[in-house]
Amino acid sequence: MKQHNYLRYFRVFKNDTVVTEISTNDFIPVKRELITGKEITYTLPISEPLFYGYLDRAKAMEMAKAGALAHINSLIAMGEDGELALYEYRFHHYQDLTINLADANINNPL
Repeated sequence: MKQHNYLRYFRVFKNDTVVTEISTNDFIPVKRELITGKEITYTLPISEPLFYGYLDRAKAMEMAKAGALAHINSLIAMGEDGELALYEYRFHHYQDLTINLADANINNPL
């Protein structure tokens, strides 16, 4: 059976190059916790990676490339302290940085 995507978005995790398509009709039950008390404090989840969502695949790929380049520049700015992390990042994301996120592939519709 073919899944109909009524609305979808593309997720890019911070400092990552992978673009993931997320369908908004994939409903997952959420376990809710009972909140008691009058004060509620909102914070970002520290243990979970942050991500950005985009409605267009090309825009998500552009922003993944921009985020990766910003992360690479921050590692370069660290100097010798960031050298090993830079090599590891380039090694793990080589395919995305050189092939998948090239400008010709970003503008090429799937």
